[in-house]
Amino acid sequence: MSSVKFSLRGVVSLSITLFLLAVSVLSSHLSVAQDTPSLYNTDRNPLFPRPPEIEPAIKFWTRVYTEVDTDSGFLHDAEDLSVIYRRVDFNREQIEGFRRRIEADLQILASGKREGLTLTQQEILDAWGGPGVSNSRLATAVTNVRFQLGQSDRFVEGLIRSGAYRAHIERVALERGLPVELGALPHVESSFHPGAYSHANAAGMWQFIRSTGQRFMRIDHIVDERMDPYAATYAAMSLLEYNYGVLDNWPLALTAYNHGTGGMARAKRELGTDDIGQIIQRYKGASFGFAGRNFYPQFLAVLDLERQAQALFGVLHLDPAPEYDEMELPAYVEADVLAGALGVTLDQLKFDNPALRPVVWEGGKRIPKGYKLKIQTHSISDSLATLVNRIPGGELYAFQTPDINYTIQRGDSLSGIASRFNTSVAQLVTLNQLSDAHRIRVGQMLLLPHDTNMITQTLSAAEPVAAEPGAAYAVRSGDTVSSIARRYRVSEAALMQVNGLTNPDRLAVGQQLRLPAEGDARVLAAAYRDAVDVPVIAANTVESELATDDVETVAASNEQATQALAADPADYSVAADNTVEIQASETLGHLSEWAGTSVQTLRSANGMRANQSLIVGQRFKLPAQVAGEQFELRRRQFHLAAQESFFRQYRIADVNRHQLAANETIDVLARQRYAVPLWLLRQYNPDLDFARVRVGQTIVFPIVARVDGA
Repeated sequence: MSSVKFSLRGVVSLSITLFLLAVSVLSSHLSVAQDTPSLYNTDRNPLFPRPPEIEPAIKFWTRVYTEVDTDSGFLHDAEDLSVIYRRVDFNREQIEGFRRRIEADLQILASGKREGLTLTQQEILDAWGGPGVSNSRLATAVTNVRFQLGQSDRFVEGLIRSGAYRAHIERVALERGLPVELGALPHVESSFHPGAYSHANAAGMWQFIRSTGQRFMRIDHIVDERMDPYAATYAAMSLLEYNYGVLDNWPLALTAYNHGTGGMARAKRELGTDDIGQIIQRYKGASFGFAGRNFYPQFLAVLDLERQAQALFGVLHLDPAPEYDEMELPAYVEADVLAGALGVTLDQLKFDNPALRPVVWEGGKRIPKGYKLKIQTHSISDSLATLVNRIPGGELYAFQTPDINYTIQRGDSLSGIASRFNTSVAQLVTLNQLSDAHRIRVGQMLLLPHDTNMITQTLSAAEPVAAEPGAAYAVRSGDTVSSIARRYRVSEAALMQVNGLTNPDRLAVGQQLRLPAEGDARVLAAAYRDAVDVPVIAANTVESELATDDVETVAASNEQATQALAADPADYSVAADNTVEIQASETLGHLSEWAGTSVQTLRSANGMRANQSLIVGQRFKLPAQVAGEQFELRRRQFHLAAQESFFRQYRIADVNRHQLAANETIDVLARQRYAVPLWLLRQYNPDLDFARVRVGQTIVFPIVARVDGA
């Protein structure tokens, strides 16, 4: 691991050279390398190998990006992408008609018929290489006829849009010592569309899902930095750097961007290879489908096409990179007030700050203190800082407009809640960023639209005050743990610890809280332990708690939890021999709860003494009667809840490669110097044996930063 950043920086000069050949995005139009001999014979970069197994896929995607637009596409074999049956218009009835005919002809050919063929049957046989193709291969192909929509028009549109962002992406990549070729990735993800959303709830130009994005960005009902292409670029490069650190090569790191670090770590572990060609051909992971197998070939295809863009598409005038003035806001401020102070329209302010959610523009929330505001320099008459400093003190606020929360009860539905609180289902879905309006859970906390009883204390009138030791505070309407902690200069963790609070979202009006003193070392130490250790939570949340009748299967819930843990390379599965790998922060109590059996039964199954502890990384035997699928679900739900809780308070800002000195221990370093939980440390060092570390060994420590209050 210690050589990762060094080796990356060592190839930067090579990467820059290849990048400049690929696309001169800083000019007003695209140019191409004049010495490129053919569409498929491009210069090879050792960082991005092209094993022969994936060449058919690269050629297929090249055709998709150049020969067919979004009004048409190819009917093709889903496994062997060298087999394209025909081009067809994007018409569902026509597509299904041709698909049925192809399937019928394949069945005839699979029966062994090779003479007296119709024209279409002969064309299909030729696509498979002629009479020598086996009947069994053709029989398999019957169920693999797939339609791929063309992308040539979207690719050109993406090339044009990329001009606004590629210089920024290149700069961030160079700062991290990463290959600048990674800047082509948004072609595959979103065609460089900053407002893109996918059916899998991925958002923004870099297509982050919420759980992965929260590691590196602020994502909540007020700010969603996925939608800011500039902020999201830093997060994307952090994720790619993390993927590379875990998987140790770029083909796997890029594939992990789509399939998840955990998924690719599992593929590498199961097959015993990191060869991307072998993994694409042989790995049969449940969720490693067409998109995952083709992500890296698509990336290589767009690199090829950028290199030859002018020859293929003509001269394209790229969108210019806008010039922004930026600053962190010193206080909470209403969006319309800020727009007026800057002399711009609300639409202009919204366009330049796409990370701010609708609730801000609708007036339900203020633009947060500490938010990095952007405005195009040509839009304002003076510097941004000067204009913001002219806003009257009476229009700058010390606190955010309070949230109004509702805890879902059994029998509730979203439509019923909307009716009760005089709002709409659509507004509740938007405010809470719900992926499914028909699936809510008993005990889930919903945010409701604000009322007119808003906190009106201005910045000058509401400086935080120090708490008297042991002072009492009565919770008021709109209070949150965060707002109380900010007001009295105490940590949220300390406030929760001293009052025995387990859920920061559950306060009652009139509830008496004791305010910890800022210097209370005992309380703060205990709170720190709670902040960095995995919290004890209920691990047996099951489908019966769903507030609707749409109950998922255990397998479906497991798959959802696995996707939410996409960036976690830990192995949470139960192996065929009924063993599991112990992960950081797991105890025998956790295992017994997930297994539905006693601690003593687990000890007996593993020959453990009464005082013997679990060791991270060891294989642990589960009794034969344990339901493996249910165990996995409870285990994943536990770790997912713990990680979501942590990333509500912290995000990963950087990494440090620390060489262990004499008398240093990983546990002490994690807690006292880097303030990271061991489970997160292990994610950055998945092969680290905590029991066998040595002086001089390099450990990657993530640097976490506390998330500012809303």
